[in-house]
Amino acid sequence: MKAEGRRLRTSHFGVGIAVNHLDHHRLGLVVQKRYWSAVGRNRIKRCIREFFRLNRHRIPLPGKDLVVIARPGAQDLNPAQIAEELLPVLLKQKGRS
Repeated sequence: MKAEGRRLRTSHFGVGIAVNHLDHHRLGLVVQKRYWSAVGRNRIKRCIREFFRLNRHRIPLPGKDLVVIARPGAQDLNPAQIAEELLPVLLKQKGRS
């Protein structure tokens, strides 16, 4: 079976994008224990979820499965910086898988 989707990287995140054939987007998060304490991991996840909540209507349809993988340095970003880094990557996905 052929894997469908794309992998993109920013300076603090890896992003996997695949079409899910639904009428909405879904978000998955990977924040590894080896880089951050529980407090740090939860803060990163909260910030990314809030970014997704505020911007999911801007991501072009069809529905996509988005997997965001936090990389070292992500804990230093504030929510505005996270949006600045992830939004351009997600907006250029004009319905592609």
